[in-house]
This record gives sequence, C-alpha cells and structure tokens, in this order.
Amino acid sequence: MKNFFMLLCGLLAWNLAAAVALPEKWDVEFFKIDEKTFLKGLNIGSAAQKLTLSDKAINLDTIANGKDSAAIRGFIDVDKAQTVWLGIGSKLFSLYLNGKMIYDFREYALGYDILHVKSTDHIVPLELKAGRNEILFNTRRTNWKYDYCYGKNRKIIWDLAVELMKDYQPVKAALAHPEMALRPDRDSVMFSFVTTEAIPAGVDYRKKGDKEWLREYDTTGELVLRERSRIHRVRISGIANWGDIEYRLVLLEPPAGQDGLRRPCRSPRTYKEVFTPVKTLHNPDKDNFSFLLFGDTQLSLSKSCQTVAQRRELLNKLRTFPEYKAADFLVHIGDTDSYIHNVEKYLLTDLFNDFAPAAGEKLRPWLLVRSNHDTNGIAAEEWYDHFQMPDEKSYFSFQLGKVFFIVLDCGEYFSSGKLNAFNGPLLDMKKLMRKQAQWLKQVRRSEAFRNAAFRVVIAHGEVQISRSKFNNTIRELALDMLQDKSESGKIHLWVAGHCHRYWRAAEGSRSLVTRIEPKAPPALPVSPVNWLTGDAPKGSSAKPDFSYIHVSCSPEKLLVKAIDENGKKFDEFVIDRNGKLTELYLDKELKAYPLPVAKDK
Repeated sequence: MKNFFMLLCGLLAWNLAAAVALPEKWDVEFFKIDEKTFLKGLNIGSAAQKLTLSDKAINLDTIANGKDSAAIRGFIDVDKAQTVWLGIGSKLFSLYLNGKMIYDFREYALGYDILHVKSTDHIVPLELKAGRNEILFNTRRTNWKYDYCYGKNRKIIWDLAVELMKDYQPVKAALAHPEMALRPDRDSVMFSFVTTEAIPAGVDYRKKGDKEWLREYDTTGELVLRERSRIHRVRISGIANWGDIEYRLVLLEPPAGQDGLRRPCRSPRTYKEVFTPVKTLHNPDKDNFSFLLFGDTQLSLSKSCQTVAQRRELLNKLRTFPEYKAADFLVHIGDTDSYIHNVEKYLLTDLFNDFAPAAGEKLRPWLLVRSNHDTNGIAAEEWYDHFQMPDEKSYFSFQLGKVFFIVLDCGEYFSSGKLNAFNGPLLDMKKLMRKQAQWLKQVRRSEAFRNAAFRVVIAHGEVQISRSKFNNTIRELALDMLQDKSESGKIHLWVAGHCHRYWRAAEGSRSLVTRIEPKAPPALPVSPVNWLTGDAPKGSSAKPDFSYIHVSCSPEKLLVKAIDENGKKFDEFVIDRNGKLTELYLDKELKAYPLPVAKDK
C-alpha cells in the first residue's frame, strides 16, 4: 500500500511538473511610433513594466498613457518539447516565439474595433522547446485602414486577452455522410454532401478518360466560399454527351486556429486540400435509359414498417433486384418520412445512406420529389438545404435522352393563408400553385418540351381518383396540360405516390386497375392520362408493402414494369409515342374495375 501511495504521488508530481502555464506577469512597453516602424516589429527595452494577462480582455488604453503601440513579453518554462495552443484576443498584433514570428495580424486585419475581443478569436500553435520559451506580442491601437473605413474620431477599444486552449482540437476535413448526386439533367447534376464540421468545399470532375480536372466550389453569389455550413450543394454543368463522369470531393481544411475568427477580416488563409477517393458518377443521359421509382417510405401503422430496422429490411431486398441494379437513376416520389425533425438523422443516416454505392460501384443520381410529409416537422426547411440549390424551386423540368420530365410540387392540405405551426409553419398554398402554374405554361411553350419524343410527369399526387384539397389542387394545376392531346403537347405518362396502393388507369379509360374494387365515384370519370401510383405501407391495399416502378425509356416506347417488395412482377405495359397503352402482363390479383358513377342529388 505504501509503495502504491508513493507511485501515485510520483505520477501527480510528474504531471504537475509537466503542466504548461502562462506567465503570471508579463513585461510590457508602450511606444508612440509610425506605421512603418510598427510593421518592422517592437522589442522590450529598459522601460518595461509588469502586466497581468488572462482570458479576460484587458484594455491597454487605460495603461498606455496616450501611446498607440505595445510590445508584451512573457516566458514559458517546460520540461520537454511539446505543442500547445494559445488563444489570443487582439485586432492588430504579431506573435513571436523564441525570436521567430509565427503569426502576423498587423496589416490585413479589418474588422470592428468598437467590439471587445475574446481569447478564442485567434488560436495559434506554440511549438515549445524544452526549457525556457520567449513569447513576444506586438500590438497596436489602430491603423490607417481602420481609420479610413470607420473614421479617426470613432470609439476605439484596444484590448488584449491571452489563454492556453487546453481542449482545442483543430478542424479536420472529413465527410459525415456519403455524398448524393441529385437532379440529373442533360447538361448538369448537383452534388449534396455533409462534412463533420463547417468548412469550405467543392467538387472536381472530368470526363472519364480525361486527365485535367474541372472544379466547382460551394459558394454564395458565385464568389464567396461558404465556410459556415456543414451542408454543401455544388452543381456541375457542361457535361452533355460526356457519358460517365469521374469526380472527387474537395474538402478545404482551414489552417489550425483560423476557424475561430469571429469578425470580418482581410487575412490570407491557405487551406489544405483534402480529396475523397476518385469515383465514377453514372450519367443517365442517353437514348436508352431507365429509372426506378418508389416512395412513401415514412414509418407507419403497418406491421411491416413500424421501425427504421423494419423499413431497412424491406429496402435491403430492393437493392438485390435486377431492376434496381439496371436503373440509370433513382426516384423517390415523396413522403420520405412522416415528420422531418432532423434531416441528417431521419433521411441520411436512417434512409439514403443505405443506398450509397459499394466500393467500385458507380454513384447514380437521385430525383427527389417534394410532397406533403416533406413539409411536416420542425426541420422541414432543411429538406431544401440538402436537396436543392438555393435558387432552385421544388418544381422543375429536365430532359434525358428523348424524354422530357416535369416534376411538380403538390403542396399540402392546408391553404388557410395563416401561419400553420403544425407543418413548419406553412404559408398559403395558393401562392405556390399560382407561381407553379405560370412556370408550367412557360415550360409547355419551350422547344425542348414540344420536340420531345415522350413527356413524363412525376408528382406525389395523382389526378383522377381522390377528392381532397391535396388532389384537387394538383388536378386544377395540371388539367389544362393533360387535355392537350396534340403531338407536341401530349403527356404520355404520369407517375405518382401518396395513395399507398397500386392504382393505374389508361388514358381515356373509365376503369381502374387495382386489387380492391373502388367504392366511391372518382373526381374524373374518364382518365385524362396514362397514370399509376405505387404501393406503400399503411395503405388499404391487399399488399401493404412497397411496390417499385421500373420505367425503361427509348426513342420508340416507354416500358413500365411494377414489382412487389419481393421482386415479383405484377404489372407490365408499354406506351408508344402516340400515347397508346398496351398491357403485356397483369397479375391475377389485379383487375380493371369499372369506376363507380356519381349519383345525381
């Protein structure tokens, strides 16, 4: 016991001896000099006086006796060489360690000198040698740049604070989640990724086989690096006819300590470029391509999908299906979860991260459709932060091969015009629909729309059956477009979700292909377009689990196949360029039920 006590005392004594501490007293000398002399550096002379410094800012004006520059010196004694982090609060200063300048902030600083500084404003590594180490500060009250910007007669606070930052950890550039590619188009695609800490970032990309990289940064106003966000969205363009694309993410690691700067300043920073491994992005823009669509993945009352683990088990099957492996891009039709309280956890960790390609596999783009549940929850606004560029809308169009796609935002149930805290809060849906309707008219007049071989609408809601505020709104938005049967205006296919059951109707049909006979009269007795919706948990269908829609596109036809949660095909049909739907296969559980007729009141 005595030996243990002696060992413990020895360890404590060693730790105390090895501990690093700032000087209790510093030498300080004040000067009245010009700008050039200050920039050459100041030294401590015989006129030095003693000063106590701490992490609490001391106002040097109170002891400077009208002088405007100061040299401040202290000594740190250590038993062995080591690195520590020194926090400094000062606006205009340089720092010397053992006679060598290691940090210079005398000329380029430009910020508000009417604010008090903090010791966390600048964090600098000190490479201490064994024995005595001299630390020397040069600091000044103001300079001509401050005077020019803010006026010579302003109130000035000349502070200094110093602290050893024992728990400081430099920012490291790393990904928190696998990157996603979003919104594929003929000439562009968007990368979305999240870093572990807020750092600047970008994307290097090149045509497969090229040697030179092109680069796009995550910027604001196409000029300023976004340093204060973990979420990064970068759109690359000019990739038409490239085929597959090689890319790597560029994570910019700030110099150690410079992540703590609080105020605007002109200070050169040299970032360390950290590259992720070079990967391949699959480019779906070709004459023959396919996509796989599913949605309504929110956890539900269905016994098969009440937990994240159950949903993951269901979706794990999907990734083994040939249709999934063959798809050139993936579509989530909306309702990613019931409530979005945390996008990073609910949608990345618990959902989309599972679809990240394995080593050696190509990254495939996603198309995400905004839906009613994607506006539910306290973090609903984050959906846009992750999945679209700041200047983009939740409704958009794009073209791949010979197919023109229109993606619509169906809004929500609420349209009272009041701030509705239940969902976000939401504002009046009328404004969204009015702007979307104006945009849709412009899209339909475009050359790309009118010259496409096929036109496909992807939206969360369907347009024929359901009578509700939600479906009535989307029906009102789209009906004029669907009534255009001309060669240059016809919509060939509408794909939807929301109903949580498999429904399908051919253009001009008065019947509905489904598993359960419809009871209520539809909103429209005749289908205005070839359309379908997919199964999902919580539906009243006989098959409550997911169904997946695989659409193969070519210049001659759209081949549509529906498979269930086990990969079994239960419906298949083809649509030609005239919009004619021809059934190729129909499971015996599906039937074409005549739609009920509304009774006259």
